Amino acid sequence: MVGAAQAPSSPAGNSMSMSKSTGSLKAAARASITSPMADGVEFPPLPKYLNVQRLTKNRKLTTSTGNLHGFMAEDYSQLNWPLPKMFGKEKYGYSMIDIDDPRYIKECALMSQKLIRLNYDSQIIDNKWRQTYKNLLDAEHRMRTLPANGAQKTKDILKKEVDGHLKTLIEFQQHKDMFEQEIKTVYEKCDAIKATIKTENDLEELRTEMEAATRQKISAESPFWKAKFNIRTVQPRQGEF
Repeated sequence: MVGAAQAPSSPAGNSMSMSKSTGSLKAAARASITSPMADGVEFPPLPKYLNVQRLTKNRKLTTSTGNLHGFMAEDYSQLNWPLPKMFGKEKYGYSMIDIDDPRYIKECALMSQKLIRLNYDSQIIDNKWRQTYKNLLDAEHRMRTLPANGAQKTKDILKKEVDGHLKTLIEFQQHKDMFEQEIKTVYEKCDAIKATIKTENDLEELRTEMEAATRQKISAESPFWKAKFNIRTVQPRQGEF
């Protein structure tokens, strides 16, 4: 629901914009994800690093990477130490939920905080997983290339090393799966909120179209506009008064 604003341009300009959108990182225009149902609702006070309306930069990965809800977190713009910069262009940095409806913004801020922590831990686990997998491949290669007449003690040592790396890799994989499930749960909540907002916007658009059509059919001086309508049915169901 968040899209970049498009303006008329020459063919050369269009090709330039297309080439920009093919990269893994792109700037995203701030489009409000809210509905008329939020009119009059005050925004709750939030810390800057969790407030999607106060981000220094609005950066997103392309949707083909699976990043559907997250702007780059404020840490990657504010902190100068190397770790955020190192991982910022990967999936870990995009943990700021892009919904700014005042009814949901506090809930989304808490989900953003959860995503930030999950992504910080995930990048550590992913790094350990890759390192362990590399060590496992190396140990398996050394065991396969061991001479047939090699000492049994050496074979036992290599077998023990392979088993150890495999056990550690399985543990890291379980942690990866756990983090991915938690992130998936947050994204499912975001999908549900956006679906609700979209439904409200669709209904408001339909109401506006039907009101405009009615105003074209009935003049402004007609008593129709002064009539009081009763929402109750003429013949109420049993148990209703």
